[in-house]
Amino acid sequence: MKLNSLTRNNVILLACLLALLFLFPLFRERDSLVRDLILTAVLFSGIFSLDFSARTLKILLPLGTATAATTWINHFVENDLAYLIDFISTFLFLVAIVVLMIRHIARSRHVTPTIILSAINGYLLLGVLGGVLLGISDAVHRHLLLPESRSIIFPGESVPQFNDFIYFSFVTLSTLGYGDVTPASHLSRSIAILIAITGQLYMTILIAMLIGKFLARSEGK
Repeated sequence: MKLNSLTRNNVILLACLLALLFLFPLFRERDSLVRDLILTAVLFSGIFSLDFSARTLKILLPLGTATAATTWINHFVENDLAYLIDFISTFLFLVAIVVLMIRHIARSRHVTPTIILSAINGYLLLGVLGGVLLGISDAVHRHLLLPESRSIIFPGESVPQFNDFIYFSFVTLSTLGYGDVTPASHLSRSIAILIAITGQLYMTILIAMLIGKFLARSEGK
């Protein structure tokens, strides 16, 4: 029952992440209701995607609730400070989920459907994390450093939207490198390098772990 429950929760998280990647771009407004609903679903489905201990849940639930609160405050209050706080809190919460997810995969003894789903969700969450981090860097650049310039140049976009940051993050994470988006500040370039390295390390290390666990189980039989 526990395995089925965890598998179901990971399927829900995967569905929420796919909705964020493929459904949200249809809604272009910065304070889109669709974006905030999907992000809230990602936050809470992430909490229940793994078999966390009671102690960990006591930390994640209040943290996830606080992060969702900042998301909805930013939705109703059009304020640059609220926007920045929302992105920072979302980034920190998703970092915690991804780290715990990777630890769970590393500690698992067998390769199960839940583990495979967790590995896929972890990769997608890394892409979302990169998008949030790029949004933070752009907000810091515009509002604290150079208001008249942008840290990331998007083609045909005067003001980039959240899905633009997500797009650039996944293009960088997967090292596709189309070249249509240009990081123009030192901070955004450093973040692009970090995203690219993280994506490659995640894929190589994770695949090695999963293959090792699968072979170990096969030899044990």
